[in-house]
Amino acid sequence: MQKTKFRFAMFVMVCGLAWAPNAFGDSITIFNTGESLGGTALATGLADSHYSLISAPTGVPLTALTTTPNGAWTPNTATADWIGTVNGGALSSAVGTYDYQTTFNLTRDIPSTASLSGLWTSDNQGCIFLNGTSTGDCTGGAAFGSLQAFSITSGFISGVNTLDFVIVNGGGPTGVIAEFSTATVSSSSNPPPVSSVVPEPSTLVLVGTSLLGLCGGLRNKLIRR
Repeated sequence: MQKTKFRFAMFVMVCGLAWAPNAFGDSITIFNTGESLGGTALATGLADSHYSLISAPTGVPLTALTTTPNGAWTPNTATADWIGTVNGGALSSAVGTYDYQTTFNLTRDIPSTASLSGLWTSDNQGCIFLNGTSTGDCTGGAAFGSLQAFSITSGFISGVNTLDFVIVNGGGPTGVIAEFSTATVSSSSNPPPVSSVVPEPSTLVLVGTSLLGLCGGLRNKLIRR
């Protein structure tokens, strides 16, 4: 009986080493435009604490406000508002470029596994930038009547990342709305220290094969008993 317990313990330990994942799924903490901490859309006319208007035409206050949509814009949703420089989509704003920025942290995550996707649009043309580089997700000059999909799967870095919605206003009202549907990344709960000696690929293959073979042998012995 004791031998059987010992063999079972060995089976669990060895096979755990052979098949145990080294990363765990996680979610990226990022907010929709105009989203509250509770996950619902804020009332209009409030400063959006998750988005900063970091640049705008001269004289425009650098505050991102939730706003009632212009009659030609797609409506606010249950979890996202349009944001702009004034409360009221019918009000005009200065001609020029507006940069709305939010940040998220990937410390202790694996940046190459990160993914962001969702729906967005703007008035007028806009593009999404990740860490200062265009993602290629852009809207047209008159795309504000409906939401369009975006997807970002590269360009992430370890630590704090910046996501910018850069909008060019050609005249009249301006704003942006964005709603995330996917915000995921893989993270290691307790990553092992990096070894100064890197094993040859052939060595890794042999170790993996040996572990799997040992698992099979232990399993067969347990079954026969």
